[in-house]
Amino acid sequence: MSRAQNGPGRVNKSKLKIGIVGAGLAGMVAAMDLADAGHEVEMFELRPYVGGKVSSWKDKDGNHIEMGLHVFFGCYYNLFGIMKRTGSFDQHLRLKEHIHTFINTGGHLGALDFRFPIGAPISGLQAFAKTEQLGLADKFHNAVRLGTSPIVRALFDFDGGMDMVRELDDITFSEWFTRLGGSRGSLDRMWDPIAYALGFVDCDNISARCMLTIFMLFAIRTEASVLRMLDGSPQTGLHDPIIKYLEDRGVKINTGMGCRDIVHETDSDGKPTYVKGIKVGPKDEYKEFDAVVCALDVPGIKKVLPENFRKFKMFDNIYQLDTVPIATVQVRFDGWVTEMNSESRMMDVSGDQSDGKGGGIDNLLYSADAEFSCFADLAITSPGEYYKEGEGSLIQAVFDERAFGRSEEQIKNDCIEQLGQLFPSSRKLKCTWASVTKLGQSLYREKPGQDKFRPTQATPVSNFFLAGSYTYQDYLDSMEGATRSGLMVADEIIERADGIGGLKDMAERKREEELQQQA
Repeated sequence: MSRAQNGPGRVNKSKLKIGIVGAGLAGMVAAMDLADAGHEVEMFELRPYVGGKVSSWKDKDGNHIEMGLHVFFGCYYNLFGIMKRTGSFDQHLRLKEHIHTFINTGGHLGALDFRFPIGAPISGLQAFAKTEQLGLADKFHNAVRLGTSPIVRALFDFDGGMDMVRELDDITFSEWFTRLGGSRGSLDRMWDPIAYALGFVDCDNISARCMLTIFMLFAIRTEASVLRMLDGSPQTGLHDPIIKYLEDRGVKINTGMGCRDIVHETDSDGKPTYVKGIKVGPKDEYKEFDAVVCALDVPGIKKVLPENFRKFKMFDNIYQLDTVPIATVQVRFDGWVTEMNSESRMMDVSGDQSDGKGGGIDNLLYSADAEFSCFADLAITSPGEYYKEGEGSLIQAVFDERAFGRSEEQIKNDCIEQLGQLFPSSRKLKCTWASVTKLGQSLYREKPGQDKFRPTQATPVSNFFLAGSYTYQDYLDSMEGATRSGLMVADEIIERADGIGGLKDMAERKREEELQQQA
């Protein structure tokens, strides 16, 4: 966190002109560090807004639309450092109760309640022992399996535990979990909803490394499983402070201007050797840079990379990565959907119920009995821009590929129907507004065996770099993963900027060669 909060800690002697393709979290974080290291940075984003997969915007009626449900786990240390650096951590994040709640059919609740006087790992052990989500037999098998996991080693040797977790990328979580005693019941009722929430695939298809990475953090660090959510939209609470930070340091952000081509030199075999610049926008405007960073998601980098880059195995491996489709549903009601204790309170939308005073549950929710495995009432959890006076819940739920192929109208209706199954009393409420946002290619699919295809931030082309949560870093494809990759690519460039053979020296020699050729 301190590294992200304090910046790179050095200013390069040589000032580079750097182009960043993509203004998602990874690109913006990289730009922060590179600007602070004394470089001239310009960014290019295809969409009319920044944020990438964490972007949000307003529709014609002023409703805030999002591409997903964005929750900030307590182990998002690098992202929190960035938010502290921009001043948004204390101003825009709302801390939630230290409990993970499961909503089952008929309104029956289960939970992992981490609230306990003693921290991790004791708080986690008692949470699993007391949970209503599992029966006694499943609790026993669950304890046996977790007790023989890398988590135990990580309690006294974190790096050793992490090494063990990395070696489990070639099997699914289900295979790992059932190998030494884990039960199917635990997977179906608890771990599947969590797997869907993390990567939009179930335990039978998600890498054991992916799941165990976050569970290990939960087990050894008390704060890791604490949840926070933004007070309003990602644009206001996360992106706007970063944009101000960048603009204050002279970074130019071009939206609606995607990269059309990467202009580069090649060797006799046709392999790229040096990137001269990029062509951007509808007119293919040429921009020359000393270094270029492609901070894109998986479909974005596949579209931008020239075909001959695939002559290098690192770039060719990217095309082995797959993605998952999601549909984000936002449904507003004339009452409070998650209020199950009082029908009169459920129906009461009178007066000012801002600042989280609405009826119902103020937290992220999971379910094993719906096609949206995680959801929340944003009018309560993030009321700053999602609560509307005189109206009730704004449920935001994310459907995975099980429902993606349906029409938007059908997905909306399915969401309302399944909410009624989880909260039977809410069937008396009426939907007043709805939105469905489909993203055909979202996170990269965290199936077994993918780590070997993930590229590093530095590439075989000396002045060409990659960032994005799909690139290799020890976390999931997430906001934290994107932040880590942005910091890592900035470190790579800063380290290579100065000295003989450095990026600046290389750029000056290339320019001298061009002048000589012109003469």
